[in-house]
Amino acid sequence: MGPSLSGIFGKPAAQAKGFRYSSALAKAKLRWDRKTLDAFIANPKAVVPVNRMSYPGVSVPAKRAAIIDYMQGLR
Repeated sequence: MGPSLSGIFGKPAAQAKGFRYSSALAKAKLRWDRKTLDAFIANPKAVVPVNRMSYPGVSVPAKRAAIIDYMQGLR
């Protein structure tokens, strides 16, 4: 299981307390904004190539937009 996604929008990646992130994600210095989330949700390995998370991505832009809208609303 990963960390909660509640409240991550606009924050740096790999910063949630209580979760051990891959060193690749921690070193990537990403901020979870719409552009970064869209790229990561589409193809995580292209954004952070050595990331240990096994997630194939979502290829449909409308689905990614809906996911990002939902995440942006989580507080």
